[in-house]
Amino acid sequence: MAALKLFNVLALASVALLALQSGPTSVNALTTNRAHVARYVAGHEAVAVAKRKRDTSSSSGSCKPKPTASATSYGDSSTTVSSSYGDSGTPTSSWSSSSAGDVPYTPAPSSSSTSTYPSATPAATSAPASSGSSGKKWGLAWPNGDTSYLSTFAARPNVGFLYTWSPYLPTNLYGLQGVPMLWGYDQISDFQNLVVAGYANHVLGMNEPNEPSQSNMSPSDGVALWQQYINPLAQKGYYLVSPACTNDQTGLDWMASFFQECTGCQIDAVAFHFYGTDAQAFISYATQLYNTYKKPIWVTEFADQSFSGGAQATQDEVYAFATTVANFVDSTSWFEVAFPFGVMSDLQGVNTANSLLSSDDTPTSLAYDYFG
Repeated sequence: MAALKLFNVLALASVALLALQSGPTSVNALTTNRAHVARYVAGHEAVAVAKRKRDTSSSSGSCKPKPTASATSYGDSSTTVSSSYGDSGTPTSSWSSSSAGDVPYTPAPSSSSTSTYPSATPAATSAPASSGSSGKKWGLAWPNGDTSYLSTFAARPNVGFLYTWSPYLPTNLYGLQGVPMLWGYDQISDFQNLVVAGYANHVLGMNEPNEPSQSNMSPSDGVALWQQYINPLAQKGYYLVSPACTNDQTGLDWMASFFQECTGCQIDAVAFHFYGTDAQAFISYATQLYNTYKKPIWVTEFADQSFSGGAQATQDEVYAFATTVANFVDSTSWFEVAFPFGVMSDLQGVNTANSLLSSDDTPTSLAYDYFG
């Protein structure tokens, strides 16, 4: 018994020491490092079927009929776009203006919207590649090694893209456009080996480089990676999507410096991540990015999620948030692709009302809202 007590004391001391060493993390970002989240996708899809952990306790496990209430009845449209709503992801684009009746959203700018950020116009090294739009603006953020149920999601009428937070893509994309990503430093070798001419049509830049818990690099270092590994892909027919920062002031500042320093870079579209409970803040933030850089916009991670200590949205509020965001994305010509967060069994601390994957591996009702 004495030996057991001593073991427990030592274990608790180790945990305390680890906590002190690790330091604080931003409340605006998912703390899970996703650099390795899909590294096993290639060549290990069958093995992952038996290994994948399911969260059957989620309230999203069964499809709940969505409410008919208005989706725009909540949320303060005057919220400043630099408010601390948080982070996470990477997308693909379909520069689609196929809807002749598109009416871009033009919400009134907040005080932070008028900040002096550069109207970035980096010199292109070649003519911008086509985004390959098929009129489909939605994508799957897919960290799952198991692709046995991918066809169910790929068959949805609005889905055209897939990425995995890595250079790896599933061997069978079921007609979707796969989008490899250079997540950060530890994926450089894999990225170089895989992302060659003909592998894909789009490529994503680094994942939340402004966040210490994610790819974590200065704008100058981001420029160096872009110029060495991503920019040359423009000559091989790739459509280049910027790094994706979090929707807060640090994200805005990082992106502004990146564009200022990336002399001669080709950047075909601008990506961001959004975590917040106000759909109008999503619209304002995306509009600010477009007005600043005058480039097509991608969101590669987003969810109705509070990382600032506020109450989480109810399931009905999540449906309303989704309806507002989906209407905005679908009706805005400069918004190319959107990747909602949640096609996974473990939502990594995000409100489970955002789940897009049911316990039986079929789309939830929320997934149908986005993907058709």
